[in-house]
Amino acid sequence: MFIKDLFFRVEFAFYSERHYCKDFLKKYKEKKWLETKKTIIATLERAFTFQNTSLIDNLKFCQENGIGVFKLDFRVAGTNCSPKTSGNRVIFSLCNNTGNIEILLVYEKTDCDKKHSETKWIFEQIKTNFPEYKNIVKQIDKNLPLLHFHLRRCKNTA
Repeated sequence: MFIKDLFFRVEFAFYSERHYCKDFLKKYKEKKWLETKKTIIATLERAFTFQNTSLIDNLKFCQENGIGVFKLDFRVAGTNCSPKTSGNRVIFSLCNNTGNIEILLVYEKTDCDKKHSETKWIFEQIKTNFPEYKNIVKQIDKNLPLLHFHLRRCKNTA
């Protein structure tokens, strides 16, 4: 089990709001998107409950620091498809030590660059837009264990 049984504090990163959430707001009616956003937050607040389901995938986790990057499948409220088949994803960082979750990316699978796998696209987005995650991206690129990864909110807590 990667995620502790905590009630997490969930925040959308400014980048995800500015670049991705506004696209969902345009594509779907405001009421549907706001309801979806509330559902995403409520789900992630109780991430422990969903970690063994098909909704949350572990992309990278460091047991030593209690920090990880995960993917959540979701559907927009009022649509008739499942979260998995909708192609809608949330990428979030989670710190078990502080109980914080930061939503980094909110996207549709069609937003991904077709030249690479979805996971590679995700890590390229993180590397480019979230400098505080440089260490995790470097270590993933080199397939090394995550030893020196520290988030600004999760430094030296244990």
